[in-house]
Amino acid sequence: MAKKSYLVQQTCNRLLDRVETIFGSDSPYLPSDLALATELEVSRTTLRAALEQLNGKGLIERDGAGKRVVRKPGEEDYYDISSAPASKEEVVQKYFLSLINGGKLLPGSRFSELELAKQSGCNTVTVREFLVRFSRFGLIEKKPRSQWQMVEFDARFAGELVEFRKVLEMRALVKLLDCDDGHPVWGELREVLALHQTVKRDFGKRYTEVPALDARLHQALQMGIDNRFISQFFEVVSFVCHYHYQWHKAGEKSRLRIAVDEHIDLMVAVLARDVAGAVKALEAHLDTAERTLLECATRVCSELA
Repeated sequence: MAKKSYLVQQTCNRLLDRVETIFGSDSPYLPSDLALATELEVSRTTLRAALEQLNGKGLIERDGAGKRVVRKPGEEDYYDISSAPASKEEVVQKYFLSLINGGKLLPGSRFSELELAKQSGCNTVTVREFLVRFSRFGLIEKKPRSQWQMVEFDARFAGELVEFRKVLEMRALVKLLDCDDGHPVWGELREVLALHQTVKRDFGKRYTEVPALDARLHQALQMGIDNRFISQFFEVVSFVCHYHYQWHKAGEKSRLRIAVDEHIDLMVAVLARDVAGAVKALEAHLDTAERTLLECATRVCSELA
């Protein structure tokens, strides 16, 4: 049997969570395919493939046009996708962001699903899945004939996003500082700190490594959160924040130098379990990030006016 794609496996796992909440209820039926596809932000083709998996495992059964839940899912029903190799969806995302980083996609730029599929080495279905999910950020919009267009900055959108990011990251920091000494986050932070210090010593040649280190640090900060919903929102907000930075390269090197210093201050305080110092360092870093993001948004908007 052909191996199911990462996206189908991920969709199966999310459907299993849904099935668990419905099992034993007065109305043990899943919503319509359209409603589920919208809720899970996947195409109906992907959804149906996932539903077939659940049907084959005896978790649901077709009841006319409905899908009745017949048993509660167990641990063995879930796919282990924690160590999955880079999926085609990830390949598309990385390639798409590389176009932004390289200045090849700017506000107002148009591109087609077929074009992106050929350039990234993925099929059009995979590309469409990614673009549909990405479009919920409000940064691209669908056009006729499988065309898409990049949307310009909106300073209000950027401000609301940063405000939400502050709430998530402060919560993450509080949970992180409660982790015991054996938690893997401490080893990860020591390694990321050492990498930052190495980059700082040779910043002129290695400053391009900072964005990847930034992403790794902020991922580490939320390792203490054992809440799938917060983690998912955190990833979305962090992704969109960093996506915005790609629109304007002016002052990038200076911005990254400041980020390295702020990251080091934060990690030193966290590793020392200095609660007050860690909170102060994170507040300073997030304030800087807010100013930078809003400056980028305002500058791009004025250039497009």
